[in-house]
Amino acid sequence: MDAHRVRVFRVEGLDCADCALKVEKALSEVPGVVQAQVSFASGKAYLHLEVPGAEKEAERVVSALGYRLKPEGDTTRGVLGPWRWALASGGLLLAAFLASLFLPGLAPWGYRLAALVGVFPLARRAVAAFRQNPFSMQTLVTLATLGALLIGAEAEAALVVFLFLVGEVLEAYSVAQARRSLYALSELLPRRAYRLKEGGVEEVPLKALRVGDLVRVPPGERVPADGVVVSGQASVEEAAFTGEPLPRPKGIGDRVYGGSLVQEGSLVVKVERHPEEGFLAEMERLAEEALLKKSQAERVVDAFSRRYTPAVLLLAGFVALVLPLFQGDFLGHLYKALALLLIACPCALVVSVPAAIAAGVGRGARAGVLFKSGAALERLAGVRYVALDKTGTLTLGKPTLVRVVTFGVSTEEALALAKGVAEGSSHPLARAVREASGPKALPSEEHRAVPGLGAFARVEGKEVGLVRPEAWDLPPEVEAQVKALAEEGFSLSLLVREGVPLALLAFQDTPRLEAREVLAELRRLGLKPLLLTGDRETSALALGTAIGLFPEEIRAGLSPVDKLRLVEELAGRGGVAMVGDGVNDAPALAKATVGLAVAEGTEAALQSADVGLLSLAALPRAFRLSRMTMAVVRQNIALAVGLKGVFLLSTLLGLTGLWPAVLADSGALVLVTANSLRLLRSRV
Repeated sequence: MDAHRVRVFRVEGLDCADCALKVEKALSEVPGVVQAQVSFASGKAYLHLEVPGAEKEAERVVSALGYRLKPEGDTTRGVLGPWRWALASGGLLLAAFLASLFLPGLAPWGYRLAALVGVFPLARRAVAAFRQNPFSMQTLVTLATLGALLIGAEAEAALVVFLFLVGEVLEAYSVAQARRSLYALSELLPRRAYRLKEGGVEEVPLKALRVGDLVRVPPGERVPADGVVVSGQASVEEAAFTGEPLPRPKGIGDRVYGGSLVQEGSLVVKVERHPEEGFLAEMERLAEEALLKKSQAERVVDAFSRRYTPAVLLLAGFVALVLPLFQGDFLGHLYKALALLLIACPCALVVSVPAAIAAGVGRGARAGVLFKSGAALERLAGVRYVALDKTGTLTLGKPTLVRVVTFGVSTEEALALAKGVAEGSSHPLARAVREASGPKALPSEEHRAVPGLGAFARVEGKEVGLVRPEAWDLPPEVEAQVKALAEEGFSLSLLVREGVPLALLAFQDTPRLEAREVLAELRRLGLKPLLLTGDRETSALALGTAIGLFPEEIRAGLSPVDKLRLVEELAGRGGVAMVGDGVNDAPALAKATVGLAVAEGTEAALQSADVGLLSLAALPRAFRLSRMTMAVVRQNIALAVGLKGVFLLSTLLGLTGLWPAVLADSGALVLVTANSLRLLRSRV
């Protein structure tokens, strides 16, 4: 499938989840289209093509259904939906009403004309899509309108069509607002950039930037592209897509995202990714992919809606054809049956779940939470345990040298020797030695590494090494120091020269500043946090105490296999969310009920996870947003089913007629869409 060319299109006029299924089915039958996926939430079609030019036939097929297939990026502005037909039908309806006051004989003809003009675009779409969906709302409204005209209910027929067209305009507007909010992140990028060149600074369009360009970002401007700071210092606000309200200090060597705002100071940034391929674009891509993957709630509602419409249509047939045989009043029962036709459309019910999921995914993207599927958003609301990796998740993943214990040499000499050895090693502890304050490294040569033991080099003509203490034969006094430091939770390295211990170097991985508050938030949400780490128990307990974990919430000395088994066990005891950042976390992330990866971690962890977190602080937001989204899903379903049920019963009892039935459908659709849009403005 990967070998096929994938083209992305916008589908204009796609204002119903049922419409999306209809278009997807039609596109799947186009010769040369291997697979078609149509997302109602994003309003886009993804075509996997194996024949060049197949998109032309796809455009023709979609046009025949009453929709328009446009290349991605080709936007159309103005009023959406069938507003011209709504205006024409409404104008004729008003004229007929005025005629009923002054020229009563012409009023019926005015109502008939208003109904026929309004129903024309609906009938055209119903005929075009009849093969894919014989029970579309357009078909049902057309039948109800023509039936009302046949039984002499001209005024109601005209009112039904007009209300339906107005409802479609409102639906199109609501859906468009939801889609714009979902992809509003791309609007954070500036329209121009200040590129540095030999003669000074030139202002260029954003598309003119290339990887490797140097750009200046003055205060009050947004960073034009993902890159690394090569000069300057500034406070940078990234709240729009990390959810962090406070600006972060940025300096030389720090990475910045395109779209982040420089509040104070000025930066010179080296562009590492083209603006259209940067982090914001990646977030939009993940959001789109998430909307293509249905949640369990969506599948259940889809299955129900496929049975609901035929059942109500059968009921309408029973009311129109069978009841008159026993109760008489054929026209009265036919009128009820026509109203039931309008109630039979499941549009509001079908939209209730994807509208909420789309809003939840979009809100998450602006809160530093990247859901890869609607199913992940749904499952996260039901987990009970939160398993957290230690290094790189609860800590910064950058050990620092905090103590030097020497044996017969000065601290300065020990550090100078250790830095000489560390210059030839890429180990994280060696990097911490190089970055430690103090004397400069002594000249060194013949660097080598011995797996499982340590790093060695020749310094001042003698072999010097940084080794694992437990792998070395230690004198009693050194062994006592190793034991004491290990009990304090330090990671240790032993400096030796010609086999003789010279110093113990103690390292500590700094806990993230937000770790304690994040754990407290998780507990307030009723979740049980657990620390899973391969470190020694003493080191794990030291970190756990520092960030507010209880001893019973710490599992130390775990191998990747042990982590996997524990995650499987927790998954069976109420569901578990696994949060990690490293390669060794990938199996556990994949096996958990929901896997969450910190975006600063490795690519393997991000690919295995169901959710990406831009920071650890985004973790509680992910749980709150998931729960809020599922609450909105339940509200939407209750609104859609409740309104349908009320009007179904009232129609059977003869209390309501055609136009209230239209309001039940269009009104419910607008209500569930508006209710879903609340998520985009919610505080998480």
